[in-house]
Amino acid sequence: MTIAQRRYLLSPICRALPADTSVLISCREEEILLESLLAPQIAAVIQALRQPGCPAELLAQQGIHTSQLLEPALQALLESDLLLDLERAAAAASHAELAAALQAEARFWAKPIFEQPFWDSVLSGACSPSQILGWGVEFYHFVDAANDYMPLGVAHTREMRQLRNPIASHYVEEMSHGGIFLEGLARCHLDPASIQAAPPLPHTRALINQLVEYAYEGELAYTASFAIMQPGLAPQSLAVLDEFYSRLRACYPYAAGMFDAFQRHASLDVALGHDSTVFMRLCREAPLLSPVQLRRVRSVMRGVAESFILFFEGIFSYYGHAEGFAPRRALQLEGLL
Repeated sequence: MTIAQRRYLLSPICRALPADTSVLISCREEEILLESLLAPQIAAVIQALRQPGCPAELLAQQGIHTSQLLEPALQALLESDLLLDLERAAAAASHAELAAALQAEARFWAKPIFEQPFWDSVLSGACSPSQILGWGVEFYHFVDAANDYMPLGVAHTREMRQLRNPIASHYVEEMSHGGIFLEGLARCHLDPASIQAAPPLPHTRALINQLVEYAYEGELAYTASFAIMQPGLAPQSLAVLDEFYSRLRACYPYAAGMFDAFQRHASLDVALGHDSTVFMRLCREAPLLSPVQLRRVRSVMRGVAESFILFFEGIFSYYGHAEGFAPRRALQLEGLL
């Protein structure tokens, strides 16, 4: 079976733009140029892969019975995590093949998280103080919520009880990290008590609630959610983190303390090896996943990625409308006596 004869899904962040003799396939960070006299037809096939499909079949529908010109583009898209091979995980004949397939799937679903307008504004230095500090507050709520859903993940590890120890160890490593962000925000002259009392945005609460539900469901859904949170899109090192956060501190000097906290937390993840997730261990040690389980894993990954997109959209929209930054007012619930 050739590459073009398999079934794929194209990342929603991709665009295929035809010219007279070429097709430019692009997203924010990458471009792939394919030279061909059949540029309009090939662009149409690539765009059609926004729905699950087989490139060879789509070409045949246009009267083109050779797929060799398309295969280099498909290979480049696969290597860039912009194309998902829908048959790879199901066809895995070994635990190593399954782990590699699902790691690629996690990268595919996670990549659109970082293609949102929020990140364009952050990296260009265009965000308002309210958006930057609001990001810090919402991320504090998310990180501190590890104490809501991670103990449930330990308690509801039912089938693979040998995973309870690494899942519990992961929780112990994360349980106090909210304090890192609270300290960083305090260095930005924000009142910690006001931050703790402020309710998270609905988008943030929805993400946390979703992780709680996956924890109740059991170790398959719970650990699959972390495959999105630690997808391994780019190699992480202390030098890379220092370069990234130095850039942000230069753009937003008033938030230097907050970015120090972000960097400290990310450095801890590197030191603790969190890029190697318990989900990958499950893939290597459990019986090969059934078709039903694979569909559930795919649903969880996609759901968590979509919730993170909404999380960042919430920050970008809500705090972008504020003239100045202040933590949200604490909820006051009153009942009739």
